[in-house]
Amino acid sequence: MSFTNEVKNEIARQEFGAKCCRLAELAALVKVNGSLRIDNQQLALKLESKNAAVARRIYRLLQEQFDFFTDIIVRKKMYLDKKNYYIIRVPPQPGVKEILIECGLITDTYQLKPQIKEELIAQDYCARSYLRGVFLAAGSVSNPDSEYHLELTVNSEEYALQLQKLCRKFKIDLKYRSKNGSCLLYLKRADDIIKVMNLIGSDWAVLQFENARVYKDVRNRVNRIVNCETANLNKTVIAAQNHLEDIELVDRLQGLDKLPASLQEIAELRRENPYSSLKELGELLDPPLSKSGVNHRLRRIKKAANKLKGK
Repeated sequence: MSFTNEVKNEIARQEFGAKCCRLAELAALVKVNGSLRIDNQQLALKLESKNAAVARRIYRLLQEQFDFFTDIIVRKKMYLDKKNYYIIRVPPQPGVKEILIECGLITDTYQLKPQIKEELIAQDYCARSYLRGVFLAAGSVSNPDSEYHLELTVNSEEYALQLQKLCRKFKIDLKYRSKNGSCLLYLKRADDIIKVMNLIGSDWAVLQFENARVYKDVRNRVNRIVNCETANLNKTVIAAQNHLEDIELVDRLQGLDKLPASLQEIAELRRENPYSSLKELGELLDPPLSKSGVNHRLRRIKKAANKLKGK
């Protein structure tokens, strides 16, 4: 099962809130996934969903919460993945027009209303229910183990901009772009996606995102440490190789016995410990010498080698 379906299954099994919240959620579901038709000069309603848990929630909203006679039909796609999809139908009956007016979807004269009805989202808890309905109808979210990406797909630019405005109420900045005739609202920051998951009530998704973020942070920190250690090791090896070349040059052309005793000592110690750092070399001396002291002696050997090169 996809990560999106896991999240929708969790949300769809939540208990319904107050009537105003149920109305807000239904308004979002009908707005995004619903279609109206006229049957014998009366309004009928149809909604579709690819998720069984979401279809059951729509059915319960219509039948149990708003007392509509409703039926549900299962269909199978004919092409590609051939998965089931679910059609929830509300045939013509008393109350359909009234509930659609309450949801802010039509006017008294049956004209469609593109704007979100302000009364539906005036309170924070109702606005959260509305966003829950939008996600159930048109949302997707990637598994945080692979990437951070949440997306809402709607058909109207005007509606997309209204959803952007609604999310700003919760300090969430939805990005917008148009693709193949659809309007996409999306997020790519883990913090923003976690906010949305909190708003719509998916505790499981929040936990998954937090776990993934901690894992990625630890992995990135370990990688940085390893890269840093590798770089330092490479520097140490290159520096030691240069020291040995200088020592061999002085020994071949002049002889180390011509150097001061302190330089002879560090030269022999470097030969015996070609992979040790300057700090480790200093600790091997008796008495011990600081890292800067060891470096000073090796620079003097390098200076002597450079003089011999010049001759």
